Amino acid sequence: MKNAVSKSIILAVALAIAIGSVLIFVRYVVNPPEDISAVATADDIFNPDIKKTVSSFNPDSLTLKEAENTYDAIVDRANIFNDDELINDKSVFDKAIAEASEKFTKSIISWSIDKFNKSTWNTGDHEVMIRLITKMRKVSIEEGSKKALSPESLASLTEIESVVNDFKKAWTVTRKTNFTDYQNVTSVRNEARSYATKRYLSNCTNLVNALNVIGEKQENSCYNQLHRTVERLQYLYYFENRKAYENESKRIYGLIKEFKETNVFGVSTANHAKILADMQDRFDRNAENHEWPDEKQVNNNIW
Repeated sequence: MKNAVSKSIILAVALAIAIGSVLIFVRYVVNPPEDISAVATADDIFNPDIKKTVSSFNPDSLTLKEAENTYDAIVDRANIFNDDELINDKSVFDKAIAEASEKFTKSIISWSIDKFNKSTWNTGDHEVMIRLITKMRKVSIEEGSKKALSPESLASLTEIESVVNDFKKAWTVTRKTNFTDYQNVTSVRNEARSYATKRYLSNCTNLVNALNVIGEKQENSCYNQLHRTVERLQYLYYFENRKAYENESKRIYGLIKEFKETNVFGVSTANHAKILADMQDRFDRNAENHEWPDEKQVNNNIW
């Protein structure tokens, strides 16, 4: 009888423990309390957590993409804590965002300068720079200046942006190879020289080479234009009489002389000028032996 009673008591206790365990599991695991702060305080868990996360963030040991992914994760974590009011002291949130942003921005700056110091540049890298600069400028904090980054970091980002913009402008200058007038040649070459000697841009071999040959390309353009002008002298039927031809030949002679004597191109024009002068001499001799329409009439009257 005693054994039966003992077994009944043990069974009842076991059943109570089992039911209690289930209730606890449902209460705290399956359906945990919504107010986490009721269980864990900001000072005990969340403030130290975000501080430790930011402190351990070391972009220098990561690739730029890895650093960006880690930075984004830190910002997301801080925002969740802040939005759920798990961080009561807003200065903790601000400091976390600012510190993580400064670390990542320094990584961006270092990566960009490294790219600028290379002899070969990639426009794909520039697109990454501009994207990240735009992204980091938008990061704000709730207190203070509202900008997460320091003025120094913002200034460095602006400098990087300026280098990328100057690179684009410089390549636009390299396409100014069509001759219009001698004054424009001087202006374009001065512009090209200013870009070719700029800090960082001077490291890009392809760009500097393209800028340095603008004068030569403008000289070729001028020569080709003059060549077509001189060639017209061979088509004598374009001219009404000998006087019209001589006036045009005299004008072209002045153009060739100006071309030969100029030094705006930064390269010698002597060889091209000689070719043009020899062409003109040949066409002038043909014109001298040509019987012009008005001269034919005079000759017929003599006979």
